[in-house]
Amino acid sequence: MKGDLVGDINAVLFDKDGTLFDFHETWRPIVIQAATVAAEGDAALAARLMRAGGYDVLSRRFMADSVIAAGDAGVLAKLWEETGACLPRDNLHRQLDRLFTEQSPRTAVPVTDLRSLLSRLVGCGLSLGIATNDSLASATAVLERFGLADLVLFVAGYDSGHGSKPEPGMALAFCAVAGLPPKRVAIVGDSEHDMATGRAAGLGACIGVLSGAGTVASLTGRADLVLKDITELPGLWDTNGTDGPFG
Repeated sequence: MKGDLVGDINAVLFDKDGTLFDFHETWRPIVIQAATVAAEGDAALAARLMRAGGYDVLSRRFMADSVIAAGDAGVLAKLWEETGACLPRDNLHRQLDRLFTEQSPRTAVPVTDLRSLLSRLVGCGLSLGIATNDSLASATAVLERFGLADLVLFVAGYDSGHGSKPEPGMALAFCAVAGLPPKRVAIVGDSEHDMATGRAAGLGACIGVLSGAGTVASLTGRADLVLKDITELPGLWDTNGTDGPFG
């Protein structure tokens, strides 16, 4: 079944946070800082904003498919304004974009040696892309910090002009850049938004990973396959018993 799933795949579109980078470790300090800014230092209000966004204080984890885990800065600014943030939405949106762009490269925690894994995929002839509901500037800064920019054919954020996930625009734009029909492209992500993007774009495979806010329960039925994290991607080919990319 796994071989059938990836046998015709020539390109992989990755989500960024929760897929290439551990979502909880990367975003916990950023969200705490962002909520403090939005609450203008009111600790009780900041805690309320984080809960509304999907942060569970007891587990110190973000909830599956919550606004923080799956949305973009504009959606979060709207939610926080409605929850009582001290800053007006447009100002808060700008502050969030700035903070995320500045801080995410500093706090990003890779799931694995990304340079090694992505180089292996590229060496097998696979085209790689990234589609994130973070901003393009933030995504680009993270790729530059970890020396990954030359391995990726396509990078899009929610502000790149293709729409945001779960809309299909970023996935279809990647297909166009890669010169491939959607059925030859797989998406890999940790959220229902990623899977919905793949379905809406008609991609050939939707693969879920558990390195972000998504869970087996939230991804089962939406993903074609759920993996522990991206380090298991080579096994899709290795266990096929063929001379596929990782055979």
